Amino acid sequence: MDSKKVLTAVVVILALALLGSLIWGFGKNSDAKELQADNTEVNEALDAMTSLRDNLAREVDSLAGEYDLLASENVELNGQLAGTRDELSSAQSALSRAKRNAAAEINELRAQIEQLTAARGDLQGSITALESENANLKQQMGILETDLASSRQQNDELTTMATSMEGEIKKLTYENFKATAFQITPQVKNGNPTSKSGRARQIAVSFDVANVPAEFQGVRPIYLVITDEKGTPIPRTDYISTTVSLNNKPQDIQAVEAREENIGASQRIEFTHNLEDKLDEGYYRVSIYTDIGLLGSSNFRMR
Repeated sequence: MDSKKVLTAVVVILALALLGSLIWGFGKNSDAKELQADNTEVNEALDAMTSLRDNLAREVDSLAGEYDLLASENVELNGQLAGTRDELSSAQSALSRAKRNAAAEINELRAQIEQLTAARGDLQGSITALESENANLKQQMGILETDLASSRQQNDELTTMATSMEGEIKKLTYENFKATAFQITPQVKNGNPTSKSGRARQIAVSFDVANVPAEFQGVRPIYLVITDEKGTPIPRTDYISTTVSLNNKPQDIQAVEAREENIGASQRIEFTHNLEDKLDEGYYRVSIYTDIGLLGSSNFRMR
């Protein structure tokens, strides 16, 4: 609209200028014909200028329409630009948030990876330790199985030995005059008990003789005999060799200790024998004799 007003003003100014020229011409030329001719020219010029004005007015209207269309498009484009800027700002904000979140997630993932790596190292160490422990356990199991087999064999031997001993005791002892409640303690030099082979320095033996009939009471010799599982007396430089009666038959024995004991109705008798040689691993038998027979026996083991 402003362009149309400008064009109209320009046309008016040109028309006024033209009229001024005509008036000035009239002042200078007094000739009526010339004036008429000039007037004709002026009219033609006015017609031409009117036509030009009309054309210019149409062009101005056309330009005004294009201007309005462009202005409308400009408003629309400005709106689209503002929307695009808002979308861009939102996208940038979302991108910034995404970057921050991604950085936080990456840091968290790194921490988790470090923890998992450390846990894997710990697990690998534990697995190695378990494998080593399993190998040791398998080795120990093999040793235990071997020991178990050996123990079973030794138990079988001990059972056989005990069965044989019980049979011998029943045959060789009196019903009411026998040694019971044996306590056999291998000891080290200071008197502390031990069951380890190669360490014992003495053997402490104690037993009960109870409910002894009157016919067996009185002073009698008591002999301590210690043999290995094969029946061989343990080593000694000077055995106490004597003969006792077993079922009214003479029996030679080699005792390691002997003494006279006043046998009453009941008593506990103790012996302590100092070993000349330390005992090896195995089973041993302690037997107690008197002049009229075997009072009793018991076994012990050195490991």
